[in-house]
Amino acid sequence: MKTIHTPKNCNYRRYLIKKKKEGKISGRLYKFLCRNFPYRLTQREVQCWVNEVITHRIKESSAINIIKTKHQDLIKRQAQMYQSNIECLKKTNHGKNKTDL
Repeated sequence: MKTIHTPKNCNYRRYLIKKKKEGKISGRLYKFLCRNFPYRLTQREVQCWVNEVITHRIKESSAINIIKTKHQDLIKRQAQMYQSNIECLKKTNHGKNKTDL
């Protein structure tokens, strides 16, 4: 999915980029979170696992696997929101070019 929010308009993404530059998290975890949660990255479950990774209580790969398996309903909901947003853009002709979507 394409990311709707950017670090310019999302404080939590700005926080994650800062932690990535400090070396607390890798680009793999950041990329996974941004791709799978394009709308609401600050869900409680996701934030808890990110904090576990930052404090080195759990490895990034296991956190990604836990989020993929246990919180699949959150990922599906984000995907549905993304699809409905694309459909609304097509109906209202705001996405005139295919590159806009």
